[in-house]
Amino acid sequence: MRTRSLLTFAVAAALAAVACGPPQPGTSPQAGTPGSLASLTIGAHPTPLPAAIRQAVPLGTAGAATEVYLNLGLKGRDPGRLAALLAAGQTVTPAEYASQFGPDPTHVKAAVDLLKARGFRVTWSPGSALIAVDGPAPAAASLLHVAINNYRLADGTTFYASLDQPVIPPQLVAIVNNVTGLDNYTKAFSHAVHPGGLTPTDTLAFYNLAPLRNQGLDGSGQTVVLPEIDNLPNLNDLDKFAAKFGLPPFGPILTIKRDASWGAPEAPAGETVMDLEIIHEIAPSAKLVIYLAGPQLALADRAMDQMVTDHLGAIISDSIGQCEAGVGSGHRNLVASIEDRAVAQGMSHFVASGDLGAFGCGDGKTPSVDFPSALPNITAVGGTTAFQAINGTYFKEMAWSGPIEAAGTGGGASRYYAIPAYQKIVAQSAGHGMRQVPDVAGDADPASGFSFIFLGRSGQGGGTSAAAPLWAGTTALINQDLKKKGLREAGFANPALYWMGQNSSKLPAPPFHDVTSGNNLANDAGPGWDFATGWGSMDAAALDQAWILYIKGGGA
Repeated sequence: MRTRSLLTFAVAAALAAVACGPPQPGTSPQAGTPGSLASLTIGAHPTPLPAAIRQAVPLGTAGAATEVYLNLGLKGRDPGRLAALLAAGQTVTPAEYASQFGPDPTHVKAAVDLLKARGFRVTWSPGSALIAVDGPAPAAASLLHVAINNYRLADGTTFYASLDQPVIPPQLVAIVNNVTGLDNYTKAFSHAVHPGGLTPTDTLAFYNLAPLRNQGLDGSGQTVVLPEIDNLPNLNDLDKFAAKFGLPPFGPILTIKRDASWGAPEAPAGETVMDLEIIHEIAPSAKLVIYLAGPQLALADRAMDQMVTDHLGAIISDSIGQCEAGVGSGHRNLVASIEDRAVAQGMSHFVASGDLGAFGCGDGKTPSVDFPSALPNITAVGGTTAFQAINGTYFKEMAWSGPIEAAGTGGGASRYYAIPAYQKIVAQSAGHGMRQVPDVAGDADPASGFSFIFLGRSGQGGGTSAAAPLWAGTTALINQDLKKKGLREAGFANPALYWMGQNSSKLPAPPFHDVTSGNNLANDAGPGWDFATGWGSMDAAALDQAWILYIKGGGA
């Protein structure tokens, strides 16, 4: 998959000790103390791969005992017509995408046959953007003409990696355009918690979701799909949460997808539980499907690709990401291809913008955004600190910033992607003509986070990993209302969101809470769009009205 966005948890010491458990490869857990912010890192090691290799003890050439999980990114068909379709905001069914734009099945079959003859285990689904190729390191090294070595870090973590540029065999050039999976070092992140938090009733009141629910909108007929890399301990936490807040049980609406080729997820860390509970409190009748995968990029990409191929739901809630600067071009191109397919199939994709403020790489020196939130065809969700009025309704928000913890809402300019057409209306000089992050925001500060239950205990969850499911759950209600009115569903959200931001004063009510104070450790929030909170958080009832007007008007 891609990697997990920084999810932060601050919990009572006893809960933190249980939640963290023994360190896993590439993981640096730190037990929290009551009221503190403890950063629990799941993969996505802060040291870049080349530096990690320099610091590690070489263990020699990776032998047959080292299993390598490769993804071969595939060339699609008719890219010009696909680009025109996306630019026009049109959509196709998964079957239409596979037949018109997906990889050529004849070329894929030839590639699969060759790879199997070379001794690899090979998997491909029609329309998929990748071929999953598993096998021993020597076979992978021979296939791609690279050296793959094993290494050990000072903390005992071992990993395999190659810094060589892979050479695609001539027999595969017709269909393969990139390769990922030549290391299992870069993984994914998680974020913060302490007792209390916004209850479901608080959330409905604060973001003006209650009027939608009072209209009978509860997510019925909608499905939210979630890529996840930490396991569910069991369903007890979810059942306890539902019972505590008078919500329907999770059993009838939750599906858990696993596959051996996606690897094993990390031990339960609370991210998956929190994502599900936030969506469920907003859209309690929406179906939820989680795709559990290992944190290694190649494995998680496979689950993400299958999620788009299955197309079980039109909304993706995604709390996964990593420093954009640390992502290789092969991985970026593969994920962009998968995302093009999601957009073409009418899916809305909300991604956490990261929790290290303007410094997504964690060094506090070089500004960087997170990937995949930097992709122009994804909706990046930043974070705020929420302040309730005495009666529990909206009072104000500030951009989430934790300078002591070096935490805060992710935002800034991409280093790889040009500013998309929909965003040029808010082009900032500091963006230098590049994609600007985030697009919107929601409560993310652990100090004002969401009430949730994990390992049987109540806690308070934060991070932009909480803001993404907030937007996904809200979109489930909006989609339900759009369908009731005979209109198309939201699909790729950004063209509509930027139209709303530009035309806010002409709408019946402002769809966004414009966040004008606070910062993300480098960029200040201000009137209108900004690098800390985008357009701001939602007023859900006004957002629903605006979306109806946008679609009835034929789009921007």
